[in-house]
Amino acid sequence: MSRAAPLGADSDPTFTHFAHRVEFLALLHQLLSLDTCRESSIKEDEQEEDLVTSLGAILDYYLPLPGLLDPSLDEIVPPLMEKLEENLHILTEDQRTQQVNAGRLERLGRVLNWVVKVRGWKAVAPHFPSAIHNLSILVALLSPPTSPSSSTTPCTPHHSLLSAPSAWELRAVLLLWLALLLTVPFDLSALSSSEPISTVIYGIDLPSSSLLFSSPSTELAQRVVLLSIPLLHRPGKDGAYSALVLARLFSREDAVHGLQGFFDWARAEITEGEREAEASLVASIFEMLASLPSLLKSKHLSLLENFMNDMLLPHLRGSRTAAGSGLIRKLAVKAKGRIWLAKIGKGHRAGTTDDDADLPDGLEEELDDLMGGLSDKDTIVRYSCAKYLARLSSLLPPSLSSQIVLATIGLFVGTDDEPVVSTSYGAIIDPGGSATLGGSMGFGGSETTRGEARWHGVCLALAEMARRGLLDGEAVKGAVDWVVKALTFDLRRASHSIGANVRDAAAYLLWSLSRACPPQVIAPYAERMASSLVCVAVFDREVGVRRAASAAFQEGVGRLGLYPEGIDVLAKTDFYSVSVRRMAFTLAAPAVAIHKVYRDGMLEHLHHITLRHWDSAMRIQGAAALKSLLESGSEEDLDRSLYREVNELPSLDAINVHGALLALTQIARLLTESDKRRLQLFEAISIIRPAALVAPQAAEILSAICSLLTVVLDADIISLSTTQNVLDKYLDLASKRRENEVHERVAEVYGRVTDLKGCEREVKKLVQDLRSFRVSQRQAAALALGHVRYPAGESTTIERSVKALSELLDDTSSGRVDVESRRWAVRSLGDIAVQRREGSPVVSPPILISILTVGLFGLNDYTTDQRGDVGSWVRIASLNALGRILFALPPNTTWVSANLFQELVGGIVKQSVEKLESVRAEAALALARLRGSGWTWQGKIEGVDVSVDRLQDEGFRYIDQKEWFESMIPLLRTNFRSNLLAGLVHSIGSQVVPLSQAAFQPLKTYLESDDDLIIPVLRDLLAIVTENYASNRVFISSLQTIHKLLSDTIVTLSTDGDKSDVDQLCEKILHVGCKGLGSIKSIERISAAMRLVIACLLLHGSVRLKAIDYVPLFLAHRFPRIRAMASEEIYLALSGLDEDIDEELEEVLLETDWVGQGVEKDADRVVELLKASQE
Repeated sequence: MSRAAPLGADSDPTFTHFAHRVEFLALLHQLLSLDTCRESSIKEDEQEEDLVTSLGAILDYYLPLPGLLDPSLDEIVPPLMEKLEENLHILTEDQRTQQVNAGRLERLGRVLNWVVKVRGWKAVAPHFPSAIHNLSILVALLSPPTSPSSSTTPCTPHHSLLSAPSAWELRAVLLLWLALLLTVPFDLSALSSSEPISTVIYGIDLPSSSLLFSSPSTELAQRVVLLSIPLLHRPGKDGAYSALVLARLFSREDAVHGLQGFFDWARAEITEGEREAEASLVASIFEMLASLPSLLKSKHLSLLENFMNDMLLPHLRGSRTAAGSGLIRKLAVKAKGRIWLAKIGKGHRAGTTDDDADLPDGLEEELDDLMGGLSDKDTIVRYSCAKYLARLSSLLPPSLSSQIVLATIGLFVGTDDEPVVSTSYGAIIDPGGSATLGGSMGFGGSETTRGEARWHGVCLALAEMARRGLLDGEAVKGAVDWVVKALTFDLRRASHSIGANVRDAAAYLLWSLSRACPPQVIAPYAERMASSLVCVAVFDREVGVRRAASAAFQEGVGRLGLYPEGIDVLAKTDFYSVSVRRMAFTLAAPAVAIHKVYRDGMLEHLHHITLRHWDSAMRIQGAAALKSLLESGSEEDLDRSLYREVNELPSLDAINVHGALLALTQIARLLTESDKRRLQLFEAISIIRPAALVAPQAAEILSAICSLLTVVLDADIISLSTTQNVLDKYLDLASKRRENEVHERVAEVYGRVTDLKGCEREVKKLVQDLRSFRVSQRQAAALALGHVRYPAGESTTIERSVKALSELLDDTSSGRVDVESRRWAVRSLGDIAVQRREGSPVVSPPILISILTVGLFGLNDYTTDQRGDVGSWVRIASLNALGRILFALPPNTTWVSANLFQELVGGIVKQSVEKLESVRAEAALALARLRGSGWTWQGKIEGVDVSVDRLQDEGFRYIDQKEWFESMIPLLRTNFRSNLLAGLVHSIGSQVVPLSQAAFQPLKTYLESDDDLIIPVLRDLLAIVTENYASNRVFISSLQTIHKLLSDTIVTLSTDGDKSDVDQLCEKILHVGCKGLGSIKSIERISAAMRLVIACLLLHGSVRLKAIDYVPLFLAHRFPRIRAMASEEIYLALSGLDEDIDEELEEVLLETDWVGQGVEKDADRVVELLKASQE
């Protein structure tokens, strides 16, 4: 059988029909063609599991619209059931001659249960076989096996093939089938035998049996009850479907007399059992009580009601009961709701206009319970209460149902002591308290978050009522008034927000109103509904809510035809247009705003909701959307927005202040240079309360102030006498913040100020700040100096700035200057070097050379702290600066000497093969910029596209790293070989195995194809380890690189004439690598040297002899861990050679206790034996 592949991810997402029918039936045919009476191999089992998984994947694909499977159910279910029926007959009648494969039988059940899961048992069960003879077979298989002694309890509760935990899906299908067959229109006595039944084999004791069968029952009914009772205690489908079996049984006229006995048993079982273990039983009983009302005749409903009201519900209202589970409370609502639906029937709504005529007692209490359940803490309980409240209301007289609808709407208001508090716009500040304190039916489960559950439940209830056409007139007006407020329900609670489910349910309510209410009823509120839905569809924070609002708007356009410009707006706010928040704010919103009827409402929403939102990202995007909307609006809109946001600046709420500043910044971008309102905005900054500048949002506020200053400053404002004081105040406050975003905005202000006037005063202040003891102030100054606009030509100001910034990267300063300051210093030096005034550089050649030298020095910053390799920030900034500077210079310039250029390219090449991807990406971009501007150097990058266009916007991450290293390796043939190796050793020596392999394999392959490079490469590696003897970071990585080259016998590829040179280089490397090992404490360094020595042991000639002399350094090392590692690795290395290892040497290496003391003689003996083997 071919291995089935799961459903492809690229399947057509449109749901119009069962598009995978042919594929599904083909896979199903493979499953049905299997011989279930033959044992299967492990491989076959794996293939069949894949087959079932593929079938399930296709079924799961149609979970959004399972009804599409209905036309094909006759082709799916009957063949499966026929196969199952055939195997069940074998189990009961012919088991002696044939054995059923348990695994394949379970897989049949799994596919059937999968179909039931997707489509629902009510749609699938009618396709089950209804032959009467199957009833006795199912009862026999689901019952315990018969035992020779009636006093012996069987080891399994069902047939052995059905009792395994993995067979639960098969049991579920059989229980469903049994429930179907119990509806046969024959008296069960005709299908029963006269044999006595022993309840012991079912695990039922005598007292329980007496309660269950207090009234005479047929033998078949007793067996069904006995096999179902133990299953009621199980969670999941076993309990739910066994409850359905009992419901179908007791709904029969020839078995209903046993219902009271079952209730007596349940009463005793729940009362006498442990409360902590009762959840599954109670859930199953509720499932049964929920199924019975629609099956029983009305005269028997009192049995259900009495049992529930007199025993079950009072018990659950006690302490430590199963009612703490949301599922139990949901099932209780479901069971009681269905009982009341059966009691009321369908005749009351159409048959009378008298509100109280023939209505059962207790209805008001039931309605109160359901309304109280709308505030439950669990969504499943709230939704169940909403459904049954709507269903009951639909059965009552219109006048009474209208009262219920209005009472439900009244739940929005809260209580007299805790009413709803909202803004003038309608945004909810406090959702108010709930009147119900006991939870659903007194079970507890009260809402944990004030107001959220109640608002959500009420929206769901009104939506269900609207679907049934129960809202009209006053109710529609009240519902629309409140649902518009619910659409903006978003409250901050600690570190998260609440209200997304409320807004989603509010959209569902408007969808229901559009679907069920006549257009003439909705017409007075259509524009308000449309505007609210559009605002939520484009401006809500959550994608689910935006899509829900879009769907509700679509329903209104299609059903009502009342929404202004409905078709056009719908095309701009469809499902995909609002899926990404950025697209919704920047594309969909401006497209809709061309219609004034929506633009006004959207502006109101932005001012009252989005710019006041607790999430700063929402405020930022809201401000950008405001600018887009005002561009398509009028001057009056702009003035009104400006005035409103200026009035928010003195607010006590820092969030409001931040939102206002963001909005004013975007508004300022719409003003011309000569617009007097720019001065108004500048002066408005002074009315911000000082408390806002020390609030938790102070960094965001100061950043927004700086952005506003950057936009509004012009020549007239800068010339005012008060301007400098304002600038000094806010720039000083912002410079003392540690956030990088604030520093960026500060630098932009300095750039704007110095563009409007001279820069001497600002540069002097910033240079002084570079010497500040306050780290954040130094960082801000370092960044700002790069944004200052300098004059062209020779300037002492530029020299002062460059000198001050360069001092931050001096050897003597790097230890005391934080890495952020050094990063900003390098970046600023690059910014200064590329500045132009009237088309000419502002820096002179000597200053440019000093900047390039500093950038080259920054490439060697490998500072580390608790955050890791923070020096990479400086290296990245240096690469970026060097790339931009050289890109801005003509290739034939005399400003950069050939030697300096070679050093610069060499430094970039080294970083291009470093172990950090972010560093390699910036180096690749720098090289691409140089090539793109016409610079040339020896060698080139081949094999990959390294154009600037591809590498920008993080394009380097899409380049295969092995291909990148392969493209750089040919530089070994150039003057940049030492630079390349200096960077390559970091990647090869990395602990990230994929990176190490990606870097080493191209080097190995290239050296194998060009053995002339072996000696130069070894010579350069020797120079690297010699120069970096005191730096473990470089030294260890270099030794690991050499170890890999020696282990792969690369050095043996050299020609005979070069072997002596290779041997000399290897001996020198061994000497440097093992020098001072006795005083070194780094385990990693000692281990690297040890592996280098062991690799040399595998070579021949003088190198091996030299390596043998170093073996005692490790076998007799003071660290026991090193001694043990050395002995083990020496043995493994020697074992890999072609010749056999000496027996005595093997014994010494393996039998010696190298962790213990006094191993020096053993180490010397190993050396003697190794030298003897060499001879």
